[in-house]
Amino acid sequence: MLGTDRRTVAAALTVTVLALLAACGADRLPPVAARPTNPPIVTTDEGPGRRADTADADAADPGDTADPDDTGDGGDPDQTPRPDDTGDLGDRGAPDATVPSDDTVAPTATTDDPAPETSVETISAEAWAAFDAALSTRLVGAGDQAAAVAVAVDGQIVHTADFGERVPPAPAPPASTVPGSTDAAATSIAAGGADGADGEPIEPGDRFRIASISKVITATVVLQLVEAGQIKLDDPLGDRLAAIVGTTVSDPAASAITVRQLLSHTSGFASYQGTFFGGRVDSCQSVAQQAFGTGLAAAPGTAYRYSNLNFCLLGLLVEDVAGRPYQDVVEDRLLEPLGIDGMRLAGTFDPDPAEVVHVSGAGRNYMEVLGAAGAWVATPSDLVKILGSLDPRTRGFHPLSPPMAELMRQPPPSPPSDPEHWYGLGTMAFGDGSFGHTGTVEQTHAMVLDRPDGVTWSILVSGPVPWETGDLRGVFDRSVAEAGITFG
Repeated sequence: MLGTDRRTVAAALTVTVLALLAACGADRLPPVAARPTNPPIVTTDEGPGRRADTADADAADPGDTADPDDTGDGGDPDQTPRPDDTGDLGDRGAPDATVPSDDTVAPTATTDDPAPETSVETISAEAWAAFDAALSTRLVGAGDQAAAVAVAVDGQIVHTADFGERVPPAPAPPASTVPGSTDAAATSIAAGGADGADGEPIEPGDRFRIASISKVITATVVLQLVEAGQIKLDDPLGDRLAAIVGTTVSDPAASAITVRQLLSHTSGFASYQGTFFGGRVDSCQSVAQQAFGTGLAAAPGTAYRYSNLNFCLLGLLVEDVAGRPYQDVVEDRLLEPLGIDGMRLAGTFDPDPAEVVHVSGAGRNYMEVLGAAGAWVATPSDLVKILGSLDPRTRGFHPLSPPMAELMRQPPPSPPSDPEHWYGLGTMAFGDGSFGHTGTVEQTHAMVLDRPDGVTWSILVSGPVPWETGDLRGVFDRSVAEAGITFG
């Protein structure tokens, strides 16, 4: 088992390694390999097939006006409706009983004996230092403000590291800047410090935006309520959802939407990216009111279309079922049993002192609108614990029964268009047996992955690199390889 002082040793050695690389005039480590023909699924919280910091427009959705701020991460098959992804996996024993209050039912969970020491060979401090140097070079060295990583083996965290600055230096405005200007130089300071102020270095435990990895959290709690008998996967609830947001359905087909379809992005809702990210509304409820008033883009259960609306509605459903705020329910049912403290739903411009700043353009409010679909902040260690708890091979607290956890990563009944990756119920699954999620919003790239070899890792980034969030998988793998680290 690795000693608890390894992080300190690794951090010191990282500085030494980076200094030696600079002194030797070493070239930057090789870039991540080009994406394969079938790239990993990438969550694009802000739009289809585009990088998160580029401006474009998405006018494909009925009822959604294209907006220049409607931007997203590139290479995302999530945004293309696929008729073979029906989302109807069959009801695998959802309880029939209805329980009136969340408070009357304990979370459905299993807790095993404390995890034994990891079986992985002890990895030297020098190897982790080399890993940190490679990772930092690829991320912070390539232009990111901050990055952090956590690695677990068989459910036990064996390494964490943090790089860069929690708060970036704020550039002084040019002499020609006109007071009140909203040009790029002015708006880029909106989430930073005072004009011309020095940055603040990142510290261990600082939290990052996790964007659509929030969907794993929401899906887990929703499926806990399913196992508790408080909601059912396949009962129609479109009218109930419309009532929750204070409206009625204009499209009769919307009445048939189910929890399973929301979890699998097969509800038929359009993406509404311009609405979520254009600053035109102030809440998930407002987006939902527009969606129910506009009608569906496809009949429920007939097509796959990634939409944040599905999961912000699930957050509102959790509140309706439990009679308590969504964040409170998540804390009680998932975070506290895992020993996680400090995670929260954050606003676009309200970083806590222990949170990394993600520089955002002035006037944006997407975090408030996303809610349960993408507004959580966390550390990589938090995410490794959450995703690891959904792997029945690990010891400790499991929020779901093994069959329900397995259901989260099952492919749709019709073969997916790409057998190497698909969207399950709140998770992205891969043909090699890995599962997890990615997340992308403005100046945010996040990924967490659980692998068949017992390794679970997460990387969180504040900044523009990599170009596509799914490339973090290659960043991790190449950094591990260059450090000579092997697991197992």
